[in-house]
Amino acid sequence: MNLQRGQRAKIADLVPNGQRFTLGVAVNAPDLILDFACFGLDGQGKLSDDRYMTFFNQPTTPCGGVRLETPAGDAAGFAVDLGKLPSTIERLTITAALDGAGAMSSIGSGHVRFMDAGRETGRFDFSGADFAAERALMLLEIYRKDGVWRTSALGQGFNGGMAALVGHFGGTVEDAPAPVSAPVPPKPQTAPLNLSKITLEKRGNTVSLDKKANAAHGEILINLNWTTRAGPVKKGFFGGTRSNSIDLDLGCLYELKDGSKSVVQALGNTFGDYRDPPYIALDADDRTGTRTEGENLRINGQYWDEIQRIVVYAFIYEGTPNWAEANARITLKTPGQPEIEIQLDSSRNDRPMCAIALIENQGGSVKITKLVDYYRGHLDVDKTHRWGLDWVRGKKD
Repeated sequence: MNLQRGQRAKIADLVPNGQRFTLGVAVNAPDLILDFACFGLDGQGKLSDDRYMTFFNQPTTPCGGVRLETPAGDAAGFAVDLGKLPSTIERLTITAALDGAGAMSSIGSGHVRFMDAGRETGRFDFSGADFAAERALMLLEIYRKDGVWRTSALGQGFNGGMAALVGHFGGTVEDAPAPVSAPVPPKPQTAPLNLSKITLEKRGNTVSLDKKANAAHGEILINLNWTTRAGPVKKGFFGGTRSNSIDLDLGCLYELKDGSKSVVQALGNTFGDYRDPPYIALDADDRTGTRTEGENLRINGQYWDEIQRIVVYAFIYEGTPNWAEANARITLKTPGQPEIEIQLDSSRNDRPMCAIALIENQGGSVKITKLVDYYRGHLDVDKTHRWGLDWVRGKKD
């Protein structure tokens, strides 16, 4: 079924089971950077619970009724299970918002399509001819009426960006001032949404950072922090006083587009190179934890097209594994992009090595996947991710 702008239909007429499907979204607009979101709204059309906004920083709803999942051939997507949504959620609204300059009139073409078991069962097509200087779109709505789930092809422009959409639906945005004429009442039950920071909550969660128009990626800086649970003192990455004198190291496996593979780490003095292959460098080896800037992996984004994939890991070179007593996380920063955070929120104190994240070159975009898997050593990580390197026992000078 091809839906026209303003047309309505029953979900059961689009998807045989009427409950579970995936929405794929694509927009042909090379000069625009777009963020997609699904707003779970109450009977008054309001975001009464901020946790029901599904977007890059919240990849799933608490009930699991909506989660980020992109079908092949689409730019974004949402897996929907209507049966899991609480009774307070009466409608889902799919939106797109600009990140940066531009207007929706620049869109060549776009669609939202219903997918059932990998098969397209319905779609709504739109183009920039439908819009002018708008910076956001409300594309499609799924709503419950008389106990029956239905859909409506909206195709409505919206003058503000993502933050304005959140405010329109009654949500709160972190650090955004409330309008003087109509202050938004506080919602103590949920934290404000942070549109400038992405936290990958669960193993397997992913996010992609696209290139800015006509520009290479800037420096990709990977930074590992660790603090004790007993106090708020920040220890650089692994710094400060430690009762067990652990020597923790940051490193990575890398594969370039030409097929060459190796590691960047302090062990073996393979610190890498920022300006020449592999275009990845470790800045220092912090053996004591007292170096305030800790350890950083720097990826030269100017040569991102030469890199295929990277597995970022941390390992305990000396000392007894004590992951459970650490509040560890990595942050990934690159200019003009949201900060990405991955917390080491599970632990295996019988294993000294943690594969934290997989970073892949996906058509020029930087795709980051949360791993947080624990291993006995480098060889096990290699086998899991099929690197095929030869390993020997090493030590530091």
